[in-house]
Amino acid sequence: KKSPMSDAPARSAIIQDDVSTDEQFEPVDNMHHFMEYICEPSYKGLKAGLAEEPKDRRSWKAFKNHALVLAETSALVAARGPEAPEKSKQWKQISLNVHKHGKALYKSSGNYAQAKQHYGLMIDQCNKCHQVFAKGKYQLDK
Repeated sequence: KKSPMSDAPARSAIIQDDVSTDEQFEPVDNMHHFMEYICEPSYKGLKAGLAEEPKDRRSWKAFKNHALVLAETSALVAARGPEAPEKSKQWKQISLNVHKHGKALYKSSGNYAQAKQHYGLMIDQCNKCHQVFAKGKYQLDK
């Protein structure tokens, strides 16, 4: 039986020789589906997880998972905005604000008061984006 690693150098060489460009990383689906399938589960997990103070390390670990997903996806969202320069600038600024508050949320793990504060600030920015770019649809509850 052939080892899965036996052809690793060949695969590695292919990856190293292939030069990628930003254009090759085109979206797989639309932003609505990205938000629904990637962001919404973490939003719901945080909302439920912060309904009361997490009691143990396992609960805080789940919190960190959801916070990290939202903080990191905000950077990807920033890169997938509208092409029109004026709208793109606003999209990136709101995405940066979501990222800033998401990062602070992630770092607040273990401090319930700070976590609630940063969660609220992040959700405010998410809702701002939904107001501007989704005609007010998809407003998130804290």
